[in-house]
Amino acid sequence: MNKYLPLSKNHQGWIRRLHQKKYRNEEKMFIAEGIHSLKEATATSSYPIKEIVIISGISESLRNILPDDIPIYGCSEREMKAISTEETPQGVLTICRQREVTFEDISAHSSDLLLYLDRIADPGNLGTIIRTAAWFNVDKILLSPLCVDPFNTKVIRASAGGIFRTEMFQSIEPELLSRFAKKNNYKLIAAVPEGGTPVHQWKRSKKDIILLGQEASGLSRDIIKYADESVSIPGKGRVESLNLAVAAAIILYEISKGYLPTRDYYS
Repeated sequence: MNKYLPLSKNHQGWIRRLHQKKYRNEEKMFIAEGIHSLKEATATSSYPIKEIVIISGISESLRNILPDDIPIYGCSEREMKAISTEETPQGVLTICRQREVTFEDISAHSSDLLLYLDRIADPGNLGTIIRTAAWFNVDKILLSPLCVDPFNTKVIRASAGGIFRTEMFQSIEPELLSRFAKKNNYKLIAAVPEGGTPVHQWKRSKKDIILLGQEASGLSRDIIKYADESVSIPGKGRVESLNLAVAAAIILYEISKGYLPTRDYYS
């Protein structure tokens, strides 16, 4: 049985500061809320758990998955609301360490399909793309400068645990991406609203990096000029565009046909 440590006022203040990007970067930590995030964090080693905070009197079923070698702090419902970003906290808050990774850590023998996201602004979209990428076994995502922080609490929540299955590489300039692609035999495939090869007709290369652009304006010219090919999602309706996360899901589904085992369940 785990013995809960007391959660001091100073400790609560430290946790609240992690809601801000500045302090997350300084501490190299981030917050994942909810029971599902805790289960994913304990099932992988991608982002080691520093500590866990739970409401005192949490159910016995949750106690059974709590690690024995990690500090666990107990708190009241009032204290949990004070340190949580959720309107109705689930009663579990996991603080994890960010990984110290650089773009050079991607080896020439890494995944044959990568995602590059250009200036994504909405944390919900980024989190949903991370979740979708994890479903299709795309475990490395490259972010351009000016993307929303992938360790933003809203991103973590929207990823539904997918962040723990994904390596995030931040602030990758287009020129650096182009050099990496050429060196490691990747093709850069730009997703554009129209004019590209219909994605269901496009034939994959051995190694591809899919480029997805900002919600409002799409891919910047700085990255499009490096693209080897472009793909589009044909539509029949009259709406101007697809939601970015929806577009990412369609593209990943189409290009992953025949490459992944079929799964017939949803979550």
